[in-house]
Amino acid sequence: MLNPTHLKTLREIASRGSIAAAADALWLTPSAVSQQMSSLEREVGQRLLERTPRSVRLTQAGVRLVSHAERILADCEAAVSDLEALAEGVVGDVRVSAFPSAAQAILVPALAALRVQHPDLAVLANDLEPHEAMPALKVGDLDVVLSHEYTTMPSYSDPGLERIDVLVEPMYAALPANHPLAGAPVLLSDLSHEHWIVGRDATFCRDCVIRAANAAGFEPHIEFETNDFRVLASAVAAGLGVALLPAIADIHGLPGLALQPLAGSPIKRRIFIAIRKGSRTAPLVSAVVDALEEAATEVATRLAQ
Repeated sequence: MLNPTHLKTLREIASRGSIAAAADALWLTPSAVSQQMSSLEREVGQRLLERTPRSVRLTQAGVRLVSHAERILADCEAAVSDLEALAEGVVGDVRVSAFPSAAQAILVPALAALRVQHPDLAVLANDLEPHEAMPALKVGDLDVVLSHEYTTMPSYSDPGLERIDVLVEPMYAALPANHPLAGAPVLLSDLSHEHWIVGRDATFCRDCVIRAANAAGFEPHIEFETNDFRVLASAVAAGLGVALLPAIADIHGLPGLALQPLAGSPIKRRIFIAIRKGSRTAPLVSAVVDALEEAATEVATRLAQ
C-alpha cells in the first residue's frame, strides 16, 4: 500500500530537484526525506531516485509515480472532504494564512464574519509570506492560504493546489510629497536615479521592484529594506527614497506621501486563495473560502470607487 506522506515527499523532490530543497519545503531533515524515499522504493519494488553527491534525479519509475501522485493525493483530499461534508454544521478547526497586507484588508474582515456566521468554527490564523505559506499548505500544516503575485512575475501554478483568484489591484509609485514628479502618472524609468525602499529577502515585493526596474532599463539603488508597508511609506514620506506600494496597503493619507499611478505599462498585484486540490467541498474550507471571497469583493468595490 502506497503511503500518501511518502508520495508527497517524492512530489517535492521532483518539483525542487534535490533532497535538501525538498526537506526545507517539507520542514524535515534531509535524512528523514531519504528514509521516506527508501521506504517508498521498498513499497513499489523499484528504484525511484538516482542519487549523486550533489543532486538527485528521478528514474523512469519515479517520473511515472509522480504523475500518479498528484491524482492520488487529490483523491485522498477529496475523500476526506466528502466525509467531512456529512457532518452537521461547520464545526472544528481550520488553519489559515495570509500575507500581511491582505491579512489586514481581507482576512480580518473575513474572520469577523465567520465568527458570526459559524460560531463553532475555530480559525487558527497567521500572516506568513507566500514563500513560507505555500509549502506549509502543501504538506497539510495549513488548510487555506491567501497569496499573491505581481504581473512582473510568472503566474503561480501547482498541480497539487487549487487557485481561486479574488482581487487584482494596481501598484502605485510612492514618492515624497515634495518630489518633482508628484502629482501626475510616473514612468519607472524616470525614477532610475532615485534611492529605493524595498522588501527584504525573498519577498515578492522586493522581486517586483527589481523585475520592474530591470524591465525599465535600470538596476534599483536599494538603501532601505523592510517588509512593513507602513515603515516603507514613512521612510518615503521622510524623503529617504521612493517605492512601489499596492492599493490595499493601509497608508493612504500619510502626511508627506504622494501615491502616483504608474504610466506606460502599469504593474498590478493579483491576490488569490490557494487550497489543496480536492479540499474545496470540506465544510470548514468552503466556509473560509466563501468568507475570503466576500471580503475581497468588498475591497474591490472600494478600490473601484
